[in-house]
This record gives sequence, C-alpha cells and structure tokens, in this order.
Amino acid sequence: MALKYTIEEAVTAWRRASQIVFYNAGRLSIQDDVVDVAVVASQRNLAKEESIRFQTHFIVQKSNLNLLSQTPSSDISTEKLIAFGSKSNVTAIIRETPDTKSSEKKNKQILEIWKDNCLWNSVDLQHLDKHGKVYTDGTFGCLEFSPDEKHLVYLAEKKEPKKQSFLQFGVASSAEGSKGTEYDFVEDWGEQLVGKSQPVICIYKVNWEPFQSEDAVRILEASDEWSPGQLVWCSNQHLAGVAWYHQPRRLGIIYCSNRPSQIFKVDVSSGKYDWFGLKRNTAASPRHHAESNTLVYLTSLAYGPHHKEQQIAIISPDGTVQQVHSDSSESYQGMYNQSFPERCWSSDGKLVFFTTPCKSSVQSYALVLDSFKVHKLSLPDGCTGSVVLDVFQDLILVCGVSLTRPDQLFIGRFDPARVNEAPIQWKGLSGNNVLPSAHSLATDVLSFKPEDDMEYEASLVFPQNASKKTPLIVVPHGGPHAVSTDQFKSEVYFFSQLGYAVLFVNYRGSTGFGEKSLYSLLGKVGVQDVQEVHHATVQMVEKHSEVLDKELVFLFGGSHGGFLVTHLSGQYPDFYRAVSTRNPVIDMASMFPITDIADWTIVESGLGDGSELENLLEPQSFSRMWEFSPIRYAKQVKAPTLLLVGKVDRRVPPTQSIEYYRALQLSGIKTRMIMYEDCHSLSQVPVDTDALINTVLWFQESLQ
Repeated sequence: MALKYTIEEAVTAWRRASQIVFYNAGRLSIQDDVVDVAVVASQRNLAKEESIRFQTHFIVQKSNLNLLSQTPSSDISTEKLIAFGSKSNVTAIIRETPDTKSSEKKNKQILEIWKDNCLWNSVDLQHLDKHGKVYTDGTFGCLEFSPDEKHLVYLAEKKEPKKQSFLQFGVASSAEGSKGTEYDFVEDWGEQLVGKSQPVICIYKVNWEPFQSEDAVRILEASDEWSPGQLVWCSNQHLAGVAWYHQPRRLGIIYCSNRPSQIFKVDVSSGKYDWFGLKRNTAASPRHHAESNTLVYLTSLAYGPHHKEQQIAIISPDGTVQQVHSDSSESYQGMYNQSFPERCWSSDGKLVFFTTPCKSSVQSYALVLDSFKVHKLSLPDGCTGSVVLDVFQDLILVCGVSLTRPDQLFIGRFDPARVNEAPIQWKGLSGNNVLPSAHSLATDVLSFKPEDDMEYEASLVFPQNASKKTPLIVVPHGGPHAVSTDQFKSEVYFFSQLGYAVLFVNYRGSTGFGEKSLYSLLGKVGVQDVQEVHHATVQMVEKHSEVLDKELVFLFGGSHGGFLVTHLSGQYPDFYRAVSTRNPVIDMASMFPITDIADWTIVESGLGDGSELENLLEPQSFSRMWEFSPIRYAKQVKAPTLLLVGKVDRRVPPTQSIEYYRALQLSGIKTRMIMYEDCHSLSQVPVDTDALINTVLWFQESLQ
C-alpha cells in the first residue's frame, strides 16, 4: 500500500494548480455600439511569492454580444481601491507602493486621479497629516466619487497624538497626557484587521487642478462608540454607510456578519446623522439607486451564529425601512451572502441582482421589488453555478463556476419586465476553460435527510481516470456556519493530480440549507457535525467502492474544519489514516479568553447568543466548552497528525495547536507542528505552498 509520487512531482502539481485564474470583479461600460468589459482576476505568482491581481478588457459588440477582441492583461496588484466617475471618464486609485526611504519597510498610500486617460493628480495621503493609514480591506474600506465628481470619500484610521516615553526628557509632549502611553493596549477589530480600531470618514475635495493644498481633506466628526464603513454617496451632500458598535467590546468582524450595526445617512456639510434599522440588528452592503433615491442593504438579528440568513431591507426616499420576506424553495434557500455586487440595480430600479449559496451550489438571482419575488437566473452552458460581477443598463456579467473546470466569464442581456420568464442567453468571453484531459475531473453529490426534512450534502471530486485504489481526502469546511460550494478550487486540482479524490461535506449547520438546519447545530458541535461528516464519508466510500480505497482515507481541515478533523481522528481512530490541519480549534475553554471571537465559543456550546460575555465566566461554562472540544479525545487518537499553524492568528490562537501537539506527544502519537509567520487563513503564497506540499508528503509518510 503506497502513495506513489515524489517531492518533485508534488511541486510540479502545485505549480500547475497555481496557474489557475479566478475572476474577482468586473465592470461594464458602453460607448456607441461597443461594450468594454473590464475584468479583474487573481492568480498565484510563485516566482514573486505573492498573489497578484491583473486586469483584462474584453471588447464586445453591443447588439449581439459577440466578442470582438481582448487586450493583453496588466498587473494591478498595487491598486488597492478604485473609484469611477459617473459623469465623465475619470477614475481615482489608492495605490500602495514600498516606501524606499522607510527603514521600517512601510508602504506609501498614494491617491491618484486619472482623467482623459492620463494622470491628472497624485498625492501621498500620509503627507497631508490628517489621518492614519487608509483602510483598503474588504470589510470597512471604500473609495467613491460624489455624483458631481467634486469629492471623494474614503476611510482611514483616526489620527492620534504621538505617544512618547517618560524618558524623553526635554521633549515637549505632542498632546496633553501623551507621555507614558506608548505601551497602552488599543482594542482593534481582530483577525486580519490588526491595528484598525477607529476609522474616520475622509472627504477629499477634487479641485481638478494639477496641484492642491493641504486642506483638500476634511474629516467628518463621528462618535467613539462606533466605527463607520462601506460608504456610498446618496447625493452630492449625503453619504450612507454602516456603523458597527464597539460595545461590549470590539469582537473580530471578518467572516462575522452578526455584529451589532446600523445604517446611517450623514449630511457632509452639517455633520447631522440619521439612523435606520435597530441597534439589536446588523447592517451591511448598502447599495444606492440614484434615480429612485432608494437604498438596499442586508440585515439580520445581531449576535448568535456568526453567519446566518440575511434579510434584504429597503430604505425608501421618505426614510421608511421595509424588509423583504421571500419564500424559500428548492431553488432558493434564502440570502446567505454577505454583500451585493457593487452595482446590483437594474436601470429602472425595479430589480436587484445578487448571488448566494443554495445548498452546495452558488447561484444568482433577481429580486423584483414590486412583488418581492426572487427569481433564479439561468445558468451558462457547462456551469453548475454563477456569481454576479456587474450589472449595467440591461447587461449582466457573471462568473460561471463548476467543481470540475476553472472559472469562465459570461455576458448576457436581460429583459427587466420578463426576468422570470425569459432565460438569459449567455455569451462566453474567456474561452472554453477546461483542464488537460490527463487531469480532468468528475464529481458526484449525495444528499442526506436524517430528520425533520433537514438536509445535508456531500460532494465528491475525483480524477476522471481514477485508479481502483484511489485515496480519499475528507475536507469539512470551517465556520461552522459556512458552506463548500461548487466553485473550482486550486487545492482540489493539486490533490487530484497526485491521484487523490476529495470529499466536501456540508453538514447541518452549514449556510444555504435554511435556518432550521443552521440552528440545529448549536450546542451539538463535536457531535452532530462529526457524525454527519463521518456518515457521509462512509456512504460515499461504499457508493464508489470500485474506485475509492477505504483503507486510504485522510483528513484535511482548518479552523472549525480543523476542529472536525481532530474530532474525527479521536472518535473514529481506526478509520482515518492521517490528519493535516490548519489552525484547528482544539479546546474551546482555553480559546475563550484570548480569541477575537469569544462569543463563538459561547454560541456553539449552546450557552447563549454571545451578547453577555461577562456573565459566562463560570466553571461550569468552561467545563461544557471542554466537553465539546477535540482535546477530550486526544488520548484515543492513532492517526499521525500534522499541525499547520499561524503565529499571528487572532482567531484561533497558536496556543490551541501547541496544546494539542503536547497532548499527542504524551500519548506517543507521531506528530509534527509547522509554525508560519501568517494569520488565520495561512494564505500567503509561500505559506500555502509549504502547507499543501507538506500535507501530501505527510499522508505519504504515514503509510511507511
């Protein structure tokens, strides 16, 4: 019994998988009878050891949507934010470039304004000394022109007085009380948002002159009780945005749509704020339709599961807030995405387009505002799902997805009056993206209904030319309130080239299967989800016994997926051959005091909704958390275990893996721990590369 591949073959397989392109964003523009489709894609650059972003323009005939030509791609990795004018040919870019004069290897943040295809103005925003670092993340960050193109809005860290040591005698304090504060703890927004604590709204005045004075930036005053983000212009005088509240404290916000928040509108002249929605709810992704002066956004109850169904809410011109209640069905299980496309409106303001998981697939829909009916969009040929990238006039741009082939681009035309009747006729832009025949993939999906019509699914991806003794890697997703969809995955392509099949299990508690299923997991983690992953694995192995080898089943998962694979190896020690896990949750009790999502341990343990952290510091609470944790089964583990750990993980601190490593050592289990200078996602290209290649070598070594 052996897994036959060399280190060189594993590296070659990863190089091939790293060539896969993923489409992230797109923008449609029309001039005369020609459509310009500007598409942003990402890809791993192994030579540079980083993920790059690049842009390609596809030129399309407007009348029939036939592809006329496409431009060479250009690297735009330094462009962190971009804004487009609505009236003229202007763009604004916030670009990050290395500051060659900085001994601390800091980046410059340059605001560039382009007009008529040339650079009109540029400014180093830090030199203006109005604020701290500009927010370019996907949670808070924004950059947008006002409708008249005279102002830009963005977010930056609030400027704080310079902190000085007590030993700086003879140096005047920069502000009263600033001495002796250089080591004060400053609360921030956690994982991947380290150092981001108090954003402020920055209004940049665009004078359309080659040079501007230092008073070009004005800071809108805001409260220290909340952080603004996701800003959009509603008029030349008014902005809308999201305010996340700081109480009871700043909890980690990335991957967490359950933080208390509201929509606000602010008059940029007077600074007057108006509020919409309730403080006990959440708010995200405001999108404004200019002609009807209508705003849509996403909302749900605050606290509880870190992600759950989002209700679509509408703010009418008179300020009335109305929530959309649409019936779920086999083809629509509710809105589980955390954002709308940047441009999601039809021109007449009667349709809103969006994408959301529906069971184990990702699908796109149109919401008809007159009736609150949700209609699923037709799929492009060869695709099992789609993601809306842009909507402009009567055109829509989507990324077509499948587990067995890389992403593809499609453009289509919709009839606003017949969106529920006339299927969109899609035209492909990116060619027929298929894998080499020697590495082609096949897939199978199994569905299970254990009780009360609550369904869960398992998706198998395997080499089309699989041998009779194909090893299987079981990959449960993290969250746990997340989902494995039918989007192509580089990791699967990598594993499959080396002869592995891969199994994804969307156990009950996953998103996209309805709220009853999602809430059924609370207070049952480590039991219900573990049993369902194992059951799905056994059933899939039995169904494909002519291909899958039941003696070669491996485990690979991170975060809550790591929680599951370490549980599985402890609860079913004779079934799984080896484990590789990224930043796994091992002991919820020891994680509670130090993670950036302390409420997660409470919610998943069934101890409450996470809103009252201070009331749960009792011995019985920690005891209950421990009982749900994989550390409970550490003495039963037999499988060799590889731990892949981020040193600066704020979500699942590295002490979780260290605790497990020591426990397995005491039991005499073969184990190895690799520590990376990375955060929870372990997404840095050299880290990702090392982790995946070490994983397949670990599986191979476990059979020796």
